Amino acid sequence: MINELQLEILLVEDNPGDARLLQDLLRCTASRIPFSIMHAETLAEAVNCLRQRMFNVILLDLSLPDSLGMETIEGIHAVAPKVPIVVLTGVDDEQMGTHAMRRGAQDYLIKGQVDGRLIMRAILYSIERKRIEEELKSLNETLEERVAERTAVAERRANQLRALASQLSQAEQRERRRLARVLHDGLQQLLIAAKFTTSQLLGKTEDSTLHEPVKQVDELLEQSIHASRELTVELSPPILYDMGLVPALEWLARQMCEKHRLKVEIDGDPAVHPESEDIRVLLFESVRELLFNVVKHAGVDYARVQVQRQSDEEMKVVVEDYGAGFEVSKAQFNAGLDGGFGLFSIRERLELLGGRMQVYSSPNCGARLSLYAPMRLVEPGAPAPPFAGMTEPRLATPLQPVCETDSRKLRVLLADDHKIFCRGLMLVLQQHRDIEVVGQAADGVAAIDLARKTQPDVILMDVSMPRLNGVEATRRIMQEFSNIRVIGLSMHEEADMAAAMREAGACAYLTKDGPPDVLIETIRRCLNEGAVA
Repeated sequence: MINELQLEILLVEDNPGDARLLQDLLRCTASRIPFSIMHAETLAEAVNCLRQRMFNVILLDLSLPDSLGMETIEGIHAVAPKVPIVVLTGVDDEQMGTHAMRRGAQDYLIKGQVDGRLIMRAILYSIERKRIEEELKSLNETLEERVAERTAVAERRANQLRALASQLSQAEQRERRRLARVLHDGLQQLLIAAKFTTSQLLGKTEDSTLHEPVKQVDELLEQSIHASRELTVELSPPILYDMGLVPALEWLARQMCEKHRLKVEIDGDPAVHPESEDIRVLLFESVRELLFNVVKHAGVDYARVQVQRQSDEEMKVVVEDYGAGFEVSKAQFNAGLDGGFGLFSIRERLELLGGRMQVYSSPNCGARLSLYAPMRLVEPGAPAPPFAGMTEPRLATPLQPVCETDSRKLRVLLADDHKIFCRGLMLVLQQHRDIEVVGQAADGVAAIDLARKTQPDVILMDVSMPRLNGVEATRRIMQEFSNIRVIGLSMHEEADMAAAMREAGACAYLTKDGPPDVLIETIRRCLNEGAVA
């Protein structure tokens, strides 16, 4: 604001006559504002004055002994950037005036064309204009700081929300798998053990009044096992953890065809296998969500899923259909509307794990969604995480010494980490005099070790075991002992698991809830035929 007592003016003019004339014009003006003028003849003198005193305005000639043209404005502005400058020159050049205003001058006056009143008006105008410019600049800086602070807060909260969403999703998957484990390792094993008992009772009960109730109980147990198995698969498909992403997607394709009549073609290399369990689960769940979208919105009965390796560090999963399509911007940004939340959630979770999503679609032109994900989340060479639920390695447990003199008995090794199931299986096998159980292993590593020690004829191998699964354990045993027959056992009927066990060298694959007589017959047949059943 202008000093109410006196206006301080710095006049930079090398011509003494022009300087006196200008001072006289200002003193003769009718302005009521008192002022004082300090005169400098060179740029150097002006700079020195500006360093010693505060001025309200600078009247500046552009032609000085030590400076010329725009350099003069720049020299003054460098020392006193907040003091308004009014150029007062004898050069009547519109272009120069424009340049002067761009370089920081508030006004441009021509000597001989202005009187004292006009000069004073220009002075007052330039002071006010400079004040407004400084206030606006300060306001802009304040606004920019506030915007930057709020943007930083918003980004931080967005990152926190992404992390929270990912943690919630991972917690959900962990809880699903935990419940599936409880069903598989607890309830289903109890039901199967009970079914073993009812099967034995059916074979021994001659009383017709008891036979029918026992049979009904046996059928109810079978239905309960089937319901529990279905629930386990819905909660957390075991094939995803035991076999990998591509086999899990092939299983998903069969499910979509059976339940929703959507034919899904899977084009993928099983060798493309992300190391991180979080990535495998995310890609599987994402593909399932996208296929459900095809069922609900695309209006077609065919979709295609591709699994490709982009590089050693990145893979890509593509889900495409030739259906109704959609508006990409609406689906991606209007989260929660028209199914858009699914795409939004997938994109956010992928980005949090270092991946990304590309969406290509338009109405009536189908859709192609590409999910890019890192092959690993940990540094190469880092140890694999321990098996879920395991606190220490399981030990091999020899049950009986090897009897080499009795060649009539079939020596069987049990490889299963479920004690209740093994106990029931032992009761079944002990009913047959030609079968001898020579040992029991609770994981794949122990099974290999015990196979070397006991040299069994047949190994009953559970597919899902800690430390080393049944598929890999079978493969290693068959490489070392071609005379041993392996029968795969599992709670699940998936053809992928059966195929994997057979490929590893197993002679047969049975579900654990099958009739005990079938198991006994399979043991004898595999050993007698000496070939893949």
